[in-house]
Amino acid sequence: MYLSQATRGLLLSAASGLIFSCTLTPILQAQATTASAEMDELAVLSATASINNSGPEGIVPAARGFNLALGTSSQHDSTNGWSTILNPTVAYRLNRYFSVDASVPIFLYINIDENLGTKAKPHYQYVPKKFVFGDTSLSFEGDANKWTVDYNGTFTLGLPSGNTGYGLGAGQVTYNFNNHFERGIGIFAPDIEIGFGDTSILVDQRVLKSYISVGPMAHFQAGMSVELPWSMTFEANAYEELPLAKDLVYSTTGKGKKKVTTSYNQDPSEDNGFITSLDIPLSRHVTMSGFYSRSLRDRVDLAGFSFTFILKPPPRFSDYLR
Repeated sequence: MYLSQATRGLLLSAASGLIFSCTLTPILQAQATTASAEMDELAVLSATASINNSGPEGIVPAARGFNLALGTSSQHDSTNGWSTILNPTVAYRLNRYFSVDASVPIFLYINIDENLGTKAKPHYQYVPKKFVFGDTSLSFEGDANKWTVDYNGTFTLGLPSGNTGYGLGAGQVTYNFNNHFERGIGIFAPDIEIGFGDTSILVDQRVLKSYISVGPMAHFQAGMSVELPWSMTFEANAYEELPLAKDLVYSTTGKGKKKVTTSYNQDPSEDNGFITSLDIPLSRHVTMSGFYSRSLRDRVDLAGFSFTFILKPPPRFSDYLR
């Protein structure tokens, strides 16, 4: 029995549709699985994209490769007034878990409490200095996500490129190891940090304080970040810096109990207080930030604002849906 031409056409169309469906379905499923995995990986990396509390998220790239960032900030310290700082950063992500970065603060303007007299008859007076360097920091980071808790471990080396005569450098190679734990709960992300090292300059690098401590010390921090409308982020943390030795050394550019700029003095006191920041993205490449820090023990206030330009902005979830 012969089939009509119309019947043969219908059978061929049905067979072709079945073959096409069987071929296309696994491909679409694989693409959906890949996109889902990439989005999950991006979610993990987005929580640990900022480095050492030194600026907004995205400085360390979410995907493998290099990234460049340039930050400029103006801050007012209640001990030594206004200063303007330029902070270039280069970062490289090795893979999903590990990254490295390096940065150096360049003080375009800062007031130094300098001794214009002699050792026998000291006469301290604020003198403006321009284009002086702070210590270079080199960081190695490891990111992990376990049981819905994000972990970031950072080991940072401080290289003595800072001017010790102006109190802007430790005068030696320093180190700091920090453990950051964070969990996202809706728009809130509580966090805890525990670390140790031998200098204060490598802790909370977003705010450059008017003193540098050198000696074994532990530091603790607890707080929370909040995701606000228009991709803004607000963060508030309480901190504690606890010296572990009686001979902890301080240098400073400010006044008060740590008033020494051209030499070191012995001062085993600790420091504690709180720090807040607000990041406002102006575009995918530029973020404006405001920050405020209060030292409860030293009664020092520090406030400022900054602009951060990121060459390679962090990807958005919508990028994976195109």
